[in-house]
Amino acid sequence: MLVQLYNVSKTYRNGVKALCDVSLKIDRGEFVFLMGSSGAGKSSLLRLLYREELPTRGQIFIASRSVVRMKAREVPLLRRNIGVVFQDFKLLENKTVFENVAFAMQVIQASPREMKARVEETIELVGLKDKRDCYPMQLSGGEQQRAGIARAIVNRPLIVLADEPTGNLDIDTSWEIMDLLTEINKQGTTVIMATHAQDIVRRMQKRVVMLENGVVVADALPGASIA
Repeated sequence: MLVQLYNVSKTYRNGVKALCDVSLKIDRGEFVFLMGSSGAGKSSLLRLLYREELPTRGQIFIASRSVVRMKAREVPLLRRNIGVVFQDFKLLENKTVFENVAFAMQVIQASPREMKARVEETIELVGLKDKRDCYPMQLSGGEQQRAGIARAIVNRPLIVLADEPTGNLDIDTSWEIMDLLTEINKQGTTVIMATHAQDIVRRMQKRVVMLENGVVVADALPGASIA
């Protein structure tokens, strides 16, 4: 089992309870949707998985290692195995597509030779070969999200966490992004995606975990109907 949460709760300092007693298991190679209205706890759960935050109580394991008990110096190693895709892309505006993707490899001190080969390969995979020298402001929203996905997968992570990756895109572009995430998943990467988009979820026929007020209220297998 790749991801395991046991009785995880998260309460912020202002008293807001984001998650309440969440237990969840996700296997290697799964594609899982996290659904729920704004404030349901989807983004908080993702932040706990890549240890941007710690739970108030409970345990989280990724690849059998406790995220909660992990020492600060071990966190970068965890994050090498987790790629994150954001709704608002979070690209560096003063860097080209190539440089944005390469930045993820610079962080782990990859060799220049490996970096160039891997970045070129990844940019081609996401369909941005002809845009490698463009800056974010020269790209469409869909192209910016493709660059964000390239940055997330260039280190060949075990898991991709996608937080509303189609939220700022039109429906046609959204499906292009979903096709790309599906292809990444087919190559063995576990994908956990938070979304509001019920039409996408219904058509994708993947596992759906429904959150409501920080509580898991449903965990539906592929093909099951969602409320």
